[in-house]
Amino acid sequence: MNNSKNITVGLIIPVLNEIDGLKSIFPKIDKSIFDQILFIDGGSTDGTINYLKENNCEYINQKKPGLSEAILEGIEALKVDCVIEFSPDGNCLTEHLPSVVRELKLGADLVVVSRYLPPAKSADDTFITGIGNFVFTKLVNQFGDQKVTDSLNIYRGFRINKFICEEMLNLLDGPVFEPLVTIWALKNNYKIVEIPGDEPKRIGGEKKMRIFYNGFCILRMIKRAIFS
Repeated sequence: MNNSKNITVGLIIPVLNEIDGLKSIFPKIDKSIFDQILFIDGGSTDGTINYLKENNCEYINQKKPGLSEAILEGIEALKVDCVIEFSPDGNCLTEHLPSVVRELKLGADLVVVSRYLPPAKSADDTFITGIGNFVFTKLVNQFGDQKVTDSLNIYRGFRINKFICEEMLNLLDGPVFEPLVTIWALKNNYKIVEIPGDEPKRIGGEKKMRIFYNGFCILRMIKRAIFS
């Protein structure tokens, strides 16, 4: 294992009309713990870009639609060993970022801030999303001996060279990238660390997630992974 000081970590933040969340959340991020912070803009029209420029933030314009594409384009643009996905809409508490960075530097392959690892809880779940998260996590846990409590949460960090490969990306389907990362980690018996972290309600704007479409895509990825 390399000296932890030599392991670089980048923060990737996909945005699409998240000005209210950005103004509330971004000032709370400890920038000193990251080697690079990169925003991926999906075509914001609410002042998000102006805010990023005013605060000297590094950003790129997303080329292909969808959250999974935003994450992948961001990873391609980063020059780091590990990446942390972070949502600027208030669902991710900044206080957990130092712990995710620390676990990655200590050798974890995947670190997830879990909404369902006690004493954490989600204030943003609906009845449908709560059931969906429970069922999908049960299904995903069949891919390995390790068991996770939150297979879908965007709030996660991972070692890029362990996950971004043609074999894994061939299984990707639709805008949901995170469950595939969990499946890949379980299938390969990677070191997974979960940190309990509350999920507050989102700040401003409307949810962009299409619940049933996303669920269908996750099922197709699970099927692909079973037969791969």
